[in-house]
Amino acid sequence: MIFKKFTIPLLLCVMFAAFSTSSFAEDATLEIGTGVLSNNRVLIPLRVVSSNLGADVTWDKEGKSIQIQTDEKEIWLVVNFKNARVNEQVIGMDSPVELIGNTAYVPLRFVSQTLGAKLGWNPLTKQATIHLNNQNMIVSMQEETIQIPDSAKITQGRLNILSEKLNEISGLSQIKQVGTYFKPYFTEDLIQSILKRQDVVSDWILYDAPETTVYYTSSTTAMLSQSFVIGNTLTGDSHYVNDRNIELVYSNGVWKVNQLRFNLREIPYLGL
Repeated sequence: MIFKKFTIPLLLCVMFAAFSTSSFAEDATLEIGTGVLSNNRVLIPLRVVSSNLGADVTWDKEGKSIQIQTDEKEIWLVVNFKNARVNEQVIGMDSPVELIGNTAYVPLRFVSQTLGAKLGWNPLTKQATIHLNNQNMIVSMQEETIQIPDSAKITQGRLNILSEKLNEISGLSQIKQVGTYFKPYFTEDLIQSILKRQDVVSDWILYDAPETTVYYTSSTTAMLSQSFVIGNTLTGDSHYVNDRNIELVYSNGVWKVNQLRFNLREIPYLGL
């Protein structure tokens, strides 16, 4: 009789424990506080993909390209570009991959949905939710390490103007009084460097308006990177790309270009 009295309660406890464990697994939530907003699009660090979205990730430092693999899909992404390659199909994204500091950030919506996750966005809390394989993830935006008032940040309009002026340095022979012409846009150090023709590129390389985020390194300095596809390799399975890395400085209430550095790299074919 004693055995019979405890059998049902014990069975109920086991069933409740099993149900609770299952529910907890389905409702398990992981909080990630390293998201970044770029032109109203959420980017996440590459390591979040490899750690939490069930994919193998390979980072090519020289080409600044990313390979994301699952059993069913192979995804190629490249820093500064909005095109991606999924298996053999080229797909456009709503935001480019970005290199912020030394960390690669990828578009959350595209990567998560391509890997089969469900995505949600709360505009009030600025949090994204991801549901994949019975796991919920909440992505919050990380705090800016450099606190700069919005009024002191460079505007998109100013960035576009500076990009256009940088395109013009390849045609110095058509510009009279180079120093005076570029003074509102470039620092004196850069102007002198241009006059020595140390930063002049081919006149057919004209960069489009910037789409990547300005990365602030201090309250008065920032970095911006742009890329131009020179052409395909002989095999046609990759592109040659020229990067224009720009250092900006804030002086006397205006942002100017202070330094230029160029970099040539080879990236996977993205239909560019």
